Amino acid sequence: MNTILETDNITRSFSGDRRTEPTHVLKGISLKVRKGEMLTIVGPSGSGKSTLLQCMSGLDAVTSGSVTIAGTAIGELNLDQTAAFRRNNIAFVFQAYNLLPAFTAFDNVALAMRMSRGSVDRAAVRSALQSVDLADVSDRRPGQLSGGQQQRVAIARALATSPHLLFADEPTGALDTEAGSRVLKLLRDYTVDGKSVVMVTHDLEAAALGDRVLVLRDGQIHGELISPSVSQVLDAVEHARRS
Repeated sequence: MNTILETDNITRSFSGDRRTEPTHVLKGISLKVRKGEMLTIVGPSGSGKSTLLQCMSGLDAVTSGSVTIAGTAIGELNLDQTAAFRRNNIAFVFQAYNLLPAFTAFDNVALAMRMSRGSVDRAAVRSALQSVDLADVSDRRPGQLSGGQQQRVAIARALATSPHLLFADEPTGALDTEAGSRVLKLLRDYTVDGKSVVMVTHDLEAAALGDRVLVLRDGQIHGELISPSVSQVLDAVEHARRS
């Protein structure tokens, strides 16, 4: 089977109080992600990009529809099973980093590996930090690092566990141009061995690195581009804003 992830008509709504109507953030999204594919997701602010990413990864439950990863319908798992499945199959790069403040950069990366594999390959941890140019600050805690450095630790943490499927929510948002380019190359190269990346981004140059680009608008897929140029992504996003 060449598909690593599939969503079938998923919706996500948030209930208000008795006097307000529910907010419908995702409105029936069906898509597939192939093994070895980099899928990028763009769209105007408020279009549902981050919510879609969290639902696809099992971090947030869908209101209706289904999400299947590597043949497993994650909505049919209980909380403990879902957590174990995520640890063993996927990784997530958060906008907010989600690093443990009492742990060094090395230990933050090592903890993810220990939870996923049950043991730590210290050489692999060092290699992951080296790949994001942070080997020289591996003994520092998050509070001693800049926002960009913390983001790169979060990316190293995700890469170190070698997940089948890696989700990234604005992974270059806190990085300068040079560091951002290096991280994007890492994510692009990550798919070479049949692993897959799904990335939400506002950076249209980053989005154009994807094998496919999905354009979201108002919780629905507004368009799909195959290996587009930056200008084609820009045109598609502008069209979504005006529609």
